[in-house]
Amino acid sequence: MRRPRLLPSLATAITLFAAAPPALAADPLPHRLAALTPADFATQVTIVNDPLTGAVVLSTQAGYARSRAIGGARANDVHLRAVVDRASGRVTWQVWHDLVYVGGRKDISAVHYRSGGAERLARPLSIEHWLDRCPPTDAVGFCNQATRIGFELPEQAVREIAAAWRAGARTAWPVRLRDTAGGGEVIGGIAPAEAAGLMQALADWRGRSS
Repeated sequence: MRRPRLLPSLATAITLFAAAPPALAADPLPHRLAALTPADFATQVTIVNDPLTGAVVLSTQAGYARSRAIGGARANDVHLRAVVDRASGRVTWQVWHDLVYVGGRKDISAVHYRSGGAERLARPLSIEHWLDRCPPTDAVGFCNQATRIGFELPEQAVREIAAAWRAGARTAWPVRLRDTAGGGEVIGGIAPAEAAGLMQALADWRGRSS
């Protein structure tokens, strides 16, 4: 029995649908993190202003110090940094993750995020690996894998994330960290209040420094 042929347009659509990656989405933020406001983060931003270095670093690391489960790992820390070049005043926006997981090491080489209505790609600017919580030498078990990764976001993306803040909303701005060699991925999310708080802290610092 001869099977009916798919029309070219329908066959193409089915092929594209099957090849398309899953939509970029993150798990909801923890309730305590979602309850924080931009002002909460702004007041907790730390500023490292070492005259011996070429930059001033503003960090949200102290704003939310609890670990949390994300897709494919546990995030012991997620925070943002604004790095201000002393000579030019240019700001570099960074996102940092400290991840713990089991299994093989994830050599993350691609970061996907959303900006301007489309999915964008960034490359890690720094990545470190180590073993965590290893069992005693004579015990049965395995070490946890730990990875610290930092990457940059353009200012427009940070502004979009900040503008997405809504009081009490648990919606995270999704980020996909991929091991493109086949080691899987980790899907986390940035709290919009954190981005908005860092931008506010930067504006306040510039106001005091002018």
